[in-house]
Amino acid sequence: MPKIVSANRLSDGIVVYLGADGAWLSALDKARLFGDDSAANAGLAAAREDARKNLVVDPFVVEVEHGGEGLRAITLRNAIRSRGPTVDYAPKPLPGTAREDRSPHVSL
Repeated sequence: MPKIVSANRLSDGIVVYLGADGAWLSALDKARLFGDDSAANAGLAAAREDARKNLVVDPFVVEVEHGGEGLRAITLRNAIRSRGPTVDYAPKPLPGTAREDRSPHVSL
């Protein structure tokens, strides 16, 4: 089964994937494919070097498969990670709430 290497970018926490040229990319379908465990572990070793350089956090190997829309992660966890947050992490105030009526600045 093909594999890729994933991590989170340290600067903003975005999920990233190791590309063929060693760059970290946000698109899963552009990730470098590793055909076996040995190659994936070599890619993971390179990713861990980037973690030591504080470029990414917690690199790991992800099993993928080819689907109708390109590569997709096998596990639910990594499928969710590849699509981005499942909730709005900058929620808007509900209509009619006091919070909506407040000015956007804070007095000190």
